Amino acid sequence: MALNVVMLERGTRYPVPLPNENFLYHCSGVKFELKQGDGYPGNSTAHKSPSGTAFVSNQRIVFLPKTTTHENSTNTDAVNSFTIPHANLRDSKFVQPLFGANRFEAQTVPLAGGQGNIPPHAALILSFNEGGGFDFAAIARKIAERMSETGTIPPHEEELPGYDGPPPFSSNSTSTPAPPSSSDAHPEDSAPSYPSDAPPGYEQWDTKP
Repeated sequence: MALNVVMLERGTRYPVPLPNENFLYHCSGVKFELKQGDGYPGNSTAHKSPSGTAFVSNQRIVFLPKTTTHENSTNTDAVNSFTIPHANLRDSKFVQPLFGANRFEAQTVPLAGGQGNIPPHAALILSFNEGGGFDFAAIARKIAERMSETGTIPPHEEELPGYDGPPPFSSNSTSTPAPPSSSDAHPEDSAPSYPSDAPPGYEQWDTKP
């Protein structure tokens, strides 16, 4: 994992893909927290950003604050970008609280060789204030399952099992809802049918005078 090392496509807010990387999904309006320590004052540190975009690819998770551009994504004066490979996430879970936004939470482990410029063993928390967290967490879970089965990163051209595919990658949309099926689309368009005859054993009342 690493802070402020993500490079962006010039003039955009899209991360530059790594070799054989395919970005599968992204959500806007995400709050970012990376916490280290035991929670006591003086023993803990936290890196935070109130709102930004979270990306998930076949190789990693990336977060970009909404103020990040291709010019400042590697500046170290604040949280300008964050990235972590799926292989360095442990105990990930999707939390749906009674109050507040849904969250994706995971424990992080350090990169090989001590790289990453932040202390190891931290708690990653992504809060989805504008929705999309369920799909984000589902994709991350499928990738973790595939890596656990094969021990390798899923190829960028391989479709993940059990997922219908990500929405189109658009900067002004967080997700694309699936079209309603014919069985539940506009049920008011078709009038209900009723039997013309009374059922057996039923005495029909004559309402005529």
